[in-house]
Amino acid sequence: MRAPNSSGAHRAAFTLLEVIISITVFSFIMVSVLSCWKVIVTGKIVSEQAAAAAQRARIGIKSVEEALECAEISQNNIQYYAFLTDTSEKFASLSLAARLPAAFPGSPLFGDNVIRRVTFDVERGNDGHDNLVMTQSPLLEAVDAANPAYPIILARDVNIFTLEFWSTNEDAWVVAWEGRNGPITNQLPPSVRVTLGCGHSAEHPDTPYVVYVREVAIPAVAH
Repeated sequence: MRAPNSSGAHRAAFTLLEVIISITVFSFIMVSVLSCWKVIVTGKIVSEQAAAAAQRARIGIKSVEEALECAEISQNNIQYYAFLTDTSEKFASLSLAARLPAAFPGSPLFGDNVIRRVTFDVERGNDGHDNLVMTQSPLLEAVDAANPAYPIILARDVNIFTLEFWSTNEDAWVVAWEGRNGPITNQLPPSVRVTLGCGHSAEHPDTPYVVYVREVAIPAVAH
């Protein structure tokens, strides 16, 4: 039997340098693949977060818009019908009396009480994010243990919620609905501009994924 050719066996084997180069090239390829995969996964997460923020913002802005369109006021019962706003802080606050349709969020909870006080505030949630919360209560009933107010989170991770009011005297948008003696509570503004922004990236916490702006003409419903 012929002995194996030692020189031939040596030529068929890999040298240590070739093995090291092969491992290095393979490592670079794997790092590139993992980087691409990370980019894809991160992009998918960001797009899903942006889509969710947009959907929540649409619901939130639609609810505020619909409440303003259904607003009512009564000079004889202004203690119940007062139009209350606060724009002095980062987030605005709005509270009004409105005759709300059956399709309005939360209406099934109130039965025949179609005229309700609706309040919109931005509140800090347990997760540390600011949420747009709508609270409703029957207009002529005191809010207590027997008649609690019903809060609904309309939009999460809110970073913009502002109100502007059309002033016929100044022929311009103003940031507060006020007269000479302070906030106006017994009159409805002719129009309100609402701005709502939701969602943000980790790199830009003050830049929302989506911003909605609505200019709502309020009907002059008084009695």
